[in-house]
Amino acid sequence: MSESKQEGMIPAENRSGSGYDPEKPKHLGGVSFAKVQTGVYAITGLDTEYTFYAPSSKFTGPWEQEKVIYGGVEMVPYGYNNNMPAEMRDLLEKNNLAPGILSRKLGLQYGQGPFLYSLKLENNEIRKEWTEDKEIQAWLDSWDYRQYVRDALIEFNHSGGFFARYHSARSRRLGKPWISRIKALHSTDCRMGYPGKDKSLDDVDTFYIGNFESNYPKELEKYARFNMQDPGRYPVCMDYHSLRSWGHKYYSVASFLGAVPWVKRANDLPEIIQYLTENMIAAAYHVHVPREYWEEKYDKLVEQYPEESEKEIEIRMQKLRDELTETIAKVLSGKKNTGKFLESIDFTDDQGNRCVWKVEQIEMNIDKFIEAQSKISNIADSSTTSGFGLNPALSNIIIDGKGDSGSQMIYALKIFYAADTQIAEDIVFEPINRAFRINFPGKNIDMGIYRLAVNKENNVSAGDRMTNQI
Repeated sequence: MSESKQEGMIPAENRSGSGYDPEKPKHLGGVSFAKVQTGVYAITGLDTEYTFYAPSSKFTGPWEQEKVIYGGVEMVPYGYNNNMPAEMRDLLEKNNLAPGILSRKLGLQYGQGPFLYSLKLENNEIRKEWTEDKEIQAWLDSWDYRQYVRDALIEFNHSGGFFARYHSARSRRLGKPWISRIKALHSTDCRMGYPGKDKSLDDVDTFYIGNFESNYPKELEKYARFNMQDPGRYPVCMDYHSLRSWGHKYYSVASFLGAVPWVKRANDLPEIIQYLTENMIAAAYHVHVPREYWEEKYDKLVEQYPEESEKEIEIRMQKLRDELTETIAKVLSGKKNTGKFLESIDFTDDQGNRCVWKVEQIEMNIDKFIEAQSKISNIADSSTTSGFGLNPALSNIIIDGKGDSGSQMIYALKIFYAADTQIAEDIVFEPINRAFRINFPGKNIDMGIYRLAVNKENNVSAGDRMTNQI
């Protein structure tokens, strides 16, 4: 094997010369950057970072299939690295669309907030009849139930499920079970105890709370699973409420998990552009100076300084080169170069060949590289919005400089309320409605979210239109 191949295909004359400055490659998403003294080289390839799944060569089944031992306790892993919530958080926080879309989705779901209701059957249709109950409301006001609803919705929108902690108090009702309050926990801190091989969520009887982002746990809190048949057995217990994800036996996964590679690509683009801006070669022109020009300069210096050595003459030559370079740079660069020109005199050598100065513009093609990355980003943005399950008309996203009309937004909102809210409500309010059955048996009352009906402007009287209320 040749010497250049043995040294990683770098020519021997460049390994220690001015054209090669070894530096560890920088990886931004699927683009690798190698920086040398002459510029920066960008190589686009496959993304080799595995955040939520293992490499295919090591991955043969679901990450829930095998237990993980953390702090000496057997658990059901939450993601390949048992850290999916934190990894998803770090990913979404860098995205320019995800936080805004999920925040808008939360606002649309929350509406006017949680209220009590009972179901009524009229004319063969089931409808919600919003109601008040002083006893139930007094219990709700004894703890921050509205904060619980918001927290649970946030967890559900990000992962399809959430962990709830139930606090009981026997003494409040003379030994009868009584739920005093409920708290929606951070999924980054919660894990399921491993129930055994070939088991599922129904078999989980223990939950743990700890700092799972740390490799060196200091303490784990252990809680039994909430039991509706014996709700007052433990003063504090936990449960996991979720929409089942097909193919997963324990944790639910986010509906946008399939869009994660595109979210990562969209996140990489700003960093790629910044890196190119800071490190890309800045040369825009290539100036050709005839060799005969420098030979003539050399001969004149020898005649002018006959006592100087060849090395000293070369130093003077380098000074002339630097001065010429600076002069040309001032002409060709800068914001005020309009109207400037470079003067040169063509001549012929001894053989009669014409010697000319040439200034050629270097085609950097950076615009093409950025354009390609931007197109990828647009696809990533489209995939991201689809994955989050919110119509672009409701996401406040402008596509190709165009926004959606009011009618499009109204129809999208009506479809969202009709098809995309009830399941989330059922899961988020399951702990509260359980507490109603325990604390207030016999009362046919549940809790849900009240939302005002949205009508088209031409269906609203002139005096009631929003424009007249501003």
